[in-house]
Amino acid sequence: MAKKKRTTRRAPGDWTPPPKVAEQKARLDRTRGKFTDARRPVPQRRLIATLFALFAVVLVGFLVLFLPSHTLVGDLRSRGVATWAEVTSAPRDKFGSPGNIKLRFDVGKREVDTTLSDWGGKRPGGLTTGSTVSVTYDPHDPTRVLTTAWVKHPPALTLPMLVFLVLTPFFLAGAIFLTVLRHRLLAAREHENKQEGELR
Repeated sequence: MAKKKRTTRRAPGDWTPPPKVAEQKARLDRTRGKFTDARRPVPQRRLIATLFALFAVVLVGFLVLFLPSHTLVGDLRSRGVATWAEVTSAPRDKFGSPGNIKLRFDVGKREVDTTLSDWGGKRPGGLTTGSTVSVTYDPHDPTRVLTTAWVKHPPALTLPMLVFLVLTPFFLAGAIFLTVLRHRLLAAREHENKQEGELR
């Protein structure tokens, strides 16, 4: 009787696929990845446009608070007149912050009743009705008036300014990210459709 040849069994971990199989598997994985990208929902233009619009709104809001405030301080430093004013009204809003503070002071021979100008959406605290405070007003327009302390040392940033400043790059980054993602997904879908057309 002929002797049977003994076959040595390899452990499951010792088996390696032929080179062509590994290459085909890698190509298939890459193709699946592209198809997965192509099937992801594409960000709509309306959403991207909304983010760009919100970016523009918060940027304008920041500039509206920032530029006039610095212009007012610059004008009062260059030509402002210092005087003492009586606080005729010092209300507070629902958050406890100072509201529209009303002042009365003399400009020449006339008396001016006006509202203390805000700096970036903020007014100084600690003022009470009936108290007096040193203010600096614009002789060309006495309604442009700040406390003398804020003319010398205005706040660096107010809370409304800070909110707009934080939201501005957030909306811009979101709009740019979705724009890039949209172009990438549309390119992947176009590539997928082209491959399907070649297979047919």
